[in-house]
Amino acid sequence: MRKILFYISTFLLFSFNIHSEENRLLEKEISIKVENERLDDFLNRLSQEVGGFFSYSPSAIDISQRITGDFTDKSCREILETVFQGKIKYKQKGNYIILSPAPAPEKEITISGYLVDESSGERIRNATVYDPITLKSSTTDEFGFFEIALKNPTGEDFELIINQERYTDTLLVDQKRSSFKRIFLRKETAETLTKPMKDFLQWAKESIGVKNSKNVRDTLSRNFQFSILPFLGTNHKLSGSVVNDYSINLFGGYSAGTNKFELGGLFNLDRGQVSGVQIAGLINQVGGSVKGFQIAGLANVNLDSLSGFQGAGLTNFTLRDVKGVQASPLLNISGGSINGFQASALANYTHKHVKGVQAGILGNIAGGYVEGFQFGLFNYADSVNGASIGLLSFVRKGYHTIEIGADEIYPINIGLRTGTRGFYNILSAGIRPEKADSTTWSFGYGIGTSPRLGKKTYLNFELNTSQMNKGKVLATNLINRIYLGIDYQLAKGVGIYGGPSFNIRIFDTSFDDHPETFAYFNPRVFGRKSIENLNLGQEIWWGFRAGIRFF
Repeated sequence: MRKILFYISTFLLFSFNIHSEENRLLEKEISIKVENERLDDFLNRLSQEVGGFFSYSPSAIDISQRITGDFTDKSCREILETVFQGKIKYKQKGNYIILSPAPAPEKEITISGYLVDESSGERIRNATVYDPITLKSSTTDEFGFFEIALKNPTGEDFELIINQERYTDTLLVDQKRSSFKRIFLRKETAETLTKPMKDFLQWAKESIGVKNSKNVRDTLSRNFQFSILPFLGTNHKLSGSVVNDYSINLFGGYSAGTNKFELGGLFNLDRGQVSGVQIAGLINQVGGSVKGFQIAGLANVNLDSLSGFQGAGLTNFTLRDVKGVQASPLLNISGGSINGFQASALANYTHKHVKGVQAGILGNIAGGYVEGFQFGLFNYADSVNGASIGLLSFVRKGYHTIEIGADEIYPINIGLRTGTRGFYNILSAGIRPEKADSTTWSFGYGIGTSPRLGKKTYLNFELNTSQMNKGKVLATNLINRIYLGIDYQLAKGVGIYGGPSFNIRIFDTSFDDHPETFAYFNPRVFGRKSIENLNLGQEIWWGFRAGIRFF
């Protein structure tokens, strides 16, 4: 992908900037006076002044005609326009200026000239001159020069619009079939300048097409456009200022927006809003909101909001709110809030709130509150009205406790609960001090819920499993527990708990050095049995748990 973008940007920059590099002789300003002099003699003198050579066919140009004029601080281009009155075309090639007859006027109108700051007299570069009907356009070069050719004129007055982001928009109305002119523009004050729109093509930001997008602040509309690459299509170099109903891009396209449908072989780039359906082989990038269905082979990148569906082969990114669905196998990101569903095989991130569901296999992050559910191995939220369900969930304004207690197996149990009272995770450890080399200890994990029963009273329903060990030796010896108890808050941040438990022990019968299950109490054990082919044994008993919690 990187190589593709590099080749495209190199092509655009080369194509759009070569014009100014070839016009230095034509832009050289000189002072020269001529009176009743043959054209060929005058051209010889003029070539010496500009430091180049004129190339022409004597049979195509009347070199015997007489020239009279006084040119002071004029460019070579302006002098040639005055002498030939638009009947001769000229083009620089190396150190040569090639002169040739202009096309017949019934086939083409050529309008050219300089754009000049009316206050300073400086020429204005990077301005856009365009025909609002055909969308043919020209961008002034470093000398402030533009040239635009309009084919098949109707004979009526034609209009050209001139835009530059720092100057007042100008309408040029002309009746001549071909003309060269010097046009003065008035600079806008700081208070009236319009903030330029976001520039998506960072890799080609010096191209004429992107300059046009900044200059042309009016939104143009077309029913249909086709492009091969950005600025190489039916909307020409003004594509970044045109909103299309239907847009087909062979490799990629660049537009001001799409109303109904857009399809790109590789990528679609829209500065403004997209409505309807947008499909790209690799990437969709939109500067405005998306309302509808958006799908891409790699990624969707929206710099505003989404209302609808966003699906990508790798990742989705929306800078502001999402109302609808984001679905991808890698990552979904919302810089605002989610009202709907985020689904990813890896992770989801929402900067603000979630109203609905976040489901990511690895995890989910919500910077604000969650009104709904989070499903993932790891979850984070500021607060939750619902549940964060996973291996480990942390809710900043949620349920966090550290407890110290005892049960029929261990005189010392330590537990950490994190999540919400609707659903929390439990990390636990137990210890039974004995001889230094035979201390019985355990580590475990569980889940639970704690609905309110009264003002200070809660019910605890928990499922927990822990591995019971002796010394450094580990062998299968799992204590699986269902616990139902009462949690009573004595004071702010302190509570007590207690209740019965139902326990099932699963252990390796081929191992002979398991620790004694009970040391201080001897509950009645029932349900003993062995699974010979798996070398597993089973024991069942009723137990209890009690202790103190710190919130």
